Amino acid sequence: MNLALNNNQNFSYFSPGVVIAYGSAIDTKPHQHSLWQLCIPSKTSTLNGEVLLTGKIIEPNEPHQLSMSEGWIILAEPESKLGNTMRELSIQILTKASPPLPVMIPTDNVSISALVTKLDHYIPLVESLKNNPYQCQSKHLLKLLARLDSCLNGNCLKPDQWRAKDVANWLAISESQFLHLVTKELGVSWRPYLLWRRLICAIQAIKTGVNLTEAAYLSGFSDSAHLCRTIKRTFGMTSKQLLSCFR
Repeated sequence: MNLALNNNQNFSYFSPGVVIAYGSAIDTKPHQHSLWQLCIPSKTSTLNGEVLLTGKIIEPNEPHQLSMSEGWIILAEPESKLGNTMRELSIQILTKASPPLPVMIPTDNVSISALVTKLDHYIPLVESLKNNPYQCQSKHLLKLLARLDSCLNGNCLKPDQWRAKDVANWLAISESQFLHLVTKELGVSWRPYLLWRRLICAIQAIKTGVNLTEAAYLSGFSDSAHLCRTIKRTFGMTSKQLLSCFR
């Protein structure tokens, strides 16, 4: 998927476990990635050469080719609350237990709140989209999030001591309690959550002018090739294409 957010109406949100973007998506060739994908076109669009009459959920690692002149794209980590919700919704739509997803009409209000309003008939999906890890109640996780966020302010913490056991010891709780808290309150299990944080760290570093090799080191990848492979496997695009979506 190659999102080109270059018109007057564009929006992008990138957080651990989820990418939400409004703009255009034009795939030059079939590809696949490890995330659940929901696309809701605002204008005439095609998926695998067929016209999209409704929104569409694409399973992880399913080869696809999307041509969308304008609309919403949501990508979700499979091991997340949103990913599980999209999986369940795709089954419900297939069995007609849930109505098809809408084709969103163009709007001047390009925001998550506008998207949520359009999807208000899909309550579990809306609740998952509203999930905000910074509303969590655990003092342990709030302490952890504050430490992780220092990376986004330019003080990257190379994650060489971020094993669940080590973090749990630092927080003075058991490993099992830590893993349960993360899944319950952050909406995604620890290993994929940490990987997303590392990817965000790398992207933030590159956007400040750091080269790929240094960005990979700062975010805990073995080298730039490892970082590029992870981006390609996760998002189905090159690092350059990914960066162009969030400028």
